[in-house]
Amino acid sequence: MTILLGILGLLVLSLTSIDLLWTTFVEGVGPMSLRVSLLVGRLLRYSVIHGKTRRLMAWGGLLVVMTSLATWTLLVWLGWTLVFCSWPTAVVATSTGRPADVWERIYFTGYNLFTLGIGDFVPHGVFFQILTDVCCASGFFLFGAAIAYMVPVISAATQKRQVGVYIWSLGKNPADIIFRAWNGADTTALQPHFIALTAMLLGLGENHLTYPVLHFFHSAKRSAGVGANIAMLDEAITIMECGLEKGCSLDLPSLGAVREAISEYILTLKPVLMLVHDDGDPPIPSLAPLREIGLPVVDDDVFAKALRNQSERRRLLRKLARIEGWNWDAVWPAKIDLTHGI
Repeated sequence: MTILLGILGLLVLSLTSIDLLWTTFVEGVGPMSLRVSLLVGRLLRYSVIHGKTRRLMAWGGLLVVMTSLATWTLLVWLGWTLVFCSWPTAVVATSTGRPADVWERIYFTGYNLFTLGIGDFVPHGVFFQILTDVCCASGFFLFGAAIAYMVPVISAATQKRQVGVYIWSLGKNPADIIFRAWNGADTTALQPHFIALTAMLLGLGENHLTYPVLHFFHSAKRSAGVGANIAMLDEAITIMECGLEKGCSLDLPSLGAVREAISEYILTLKPVLMLVHDDGDPPIPSLAPLREIGLPVVDDDVFAKALRNQSERRRLLRKLARIEGWNWDAVWPAKIDLTHGI
């Protein structure tokens, strides 16, 4: 029976090591860490939807990282404890030579794993002495890998907020983005911003592929809400492509580049978006605010017909905002007044 404990301990250590290495050094996330992340993410979204403070969402990424680290630590501790429980005299008291009981073996494993070096219990026999050295080494590796993982994740989370704030600086809703860029003839003023955003969005998508935990890093501030702001930007592009008269917008290659970057970002997050409740197609936006200030927009019926081809994309954009706790009103406010800026 005790030998089976050792085998079980080695199995736990092996699975934990695979998950740790997969998450920290391989593109993607380990299966165990993925389940932990999804559980924490669902709990946070549930809290926000049911009236809790949005600041909880801002803690999501840190909670997921710390929960994964705690899970790895506890499983490694458990695995080594089972190994040291696999033989009656594997661990003995230093002063008396008495075999340690279960709690004392847990304590012995802990102070070796965390390299405390207390020494009131020692391994008995060469085999378990070597295993104790391996246990200490695994502790060094565990926390070294965790730190090496957290530093680039925090850096990528900062870049993610920068993308959100950049888009927010262009306008506070899709119509506002177009209004601010309008020079009396077209929206070509957006071209340098779209060139910059294309590179930033592609980089953000690659960061999400490498560090999927970024899915859970959100901001409590609307200005840094990446999901809602990307949806807002895409809606502005849709209006420029389908809602403005020909010749009044950027050339299609310029629009297509940033649109494709957004598509790649959505594709990267699609497995997560599929877990979010589908609220159906977002409402068709009104072109009235732009029409009222004299911009050359198409008829509402023509615009509505053009949007039918964007149905699936707009539903995913709605989910993209929702996973950060924002509803569609954060993208398209119920009331838009652009006349104050004229």
